[in-house]
Amino acid sequence: MAEVPALHLQRAFRWQAILRIAIVIALTADLAVFPPTEQMQISVTLAAIYALWTFGMLWASWRSRKPYPSWVYPLVDLALLTALIAISGDFSDPNWSSPVSADIFLFIPVLASFQMRPVLTAASGVLAAASYAVGTAVGHLQQPYWNFILMHTLFILVVCAGCVLLSDVQQHRVRAIRELAEHRLWLLDRIMATEEREQRKIAEVLHDGALQNVLAARHSIDEAACSPGATDALHRADQALSAASKQLRSSVRTLHPEVLVSGGLVPALQHLTQQASERGRFHGEVRSSITSAGSADRPLYWLAREILENAVKHAQANNVVVTLQQNDSASVKLSISDDGVGISRECLARSLSSGHIGIASHRARIEGLGGVFTLRRNESGGTTAEAVVPVK
Repeated sequence: MAEVPALHLQRAFRWQAILRIAIVIALTADLAVFPPTEQMQISVTLAAIYALWTFGMLWASWRSRKPYPSWVYPLVDLALLTALIAISGDFSDPNWSSPVSADIFLFIPVLASFQMRPVLTAASGVLAAASYAVGTAVGHLQQPYWNFILMHTLFILVVCAGCVLLSDVQQHRVRAIRELAEHRLWLLDRIMATEEREQRKIAEVLHDGALQNVLAARHSIDEAACSPGATDALHRADQALSAASKQLRSSVRTLHPEVLVSGGLVPALQHLTQQASERGRFHGEVRSSITSAGSADRPLYWLAREILENAVKHAQANNVVVTLQQNDSASVKLSISDDGVGISRECLARSLSSGHIGIASHRARIEGLGGVFTLRRNESGGTTAEAVVPVK
């Protein structure tokens, strides 16, 4: 079964950091309103260390970084909170009017459940219950409250059991979603592969049939035009056949992009842009700082063809710029921007509802590669389509 997707784990890491802030607020309130009677400075120091740890994790989560393995975080939480409750003592006093700090250990299995790993959640909950019992016992060596300690320890274990169940349900749910997404991508790849295969067959039929017949007819007209008595009609027919053969060659290259195989992505984009600019009557330009996107060359080529085709039909643009560049060390970005009338969300919705799924299918394919596709209306007018894909 597939592993839990990294995106869900990253969101869970952020929620963990936010939940730790609640713990810090509870500790701060308890220290301010009900300060411990002993070891006040050490208690404040431990609470400050835990606050720094919390804000460090919050910063790392919003920077999309997870600097340590999953099992490190509950251990650090347990170590700091156990030390605090063992030193302060008063935080676990059953006669104390604020039980918030004693209940902080309930958050440990809740925090672990965000990892969507039931075994880790169970281990964290058991350690939290044990740490609470040990810390409270050490904090009350003079007068231990065994009934209170035992009941609260059992309560932590009950919460832990619920968190383990929740973690297991979430894990299976996320895995099921991922498997459905992978199956959807597989179906989409099959559909697009079938489409490419059919286009290749059409290109071969055009090349071996219609194009050859046009070339043969043009050759015959050339011979007739060279004979005495050639008329203007023959010259016009020759010009028409020349234009038809040019269009057929262009269509064959588009349907079966041998230039992509032989020349690479950049020459293929140049050919697409040139062809689109002639049909759409706009100025097309290709800017590139790299020569290839690796395994993503073919998906980016078909995406560019779809976007440029839409520009020809709908953009009413004067200029279209195609840019291929390195996005970072692990990804490349393809951007196609025009200065036309722009596209609206309503237009996209109508296109999808009427059965035109060209852009949607390409978006799914890009995202299936681990990339990101965006389509937006420019502030100055026109539309920009961007695809960022990882390089393999």
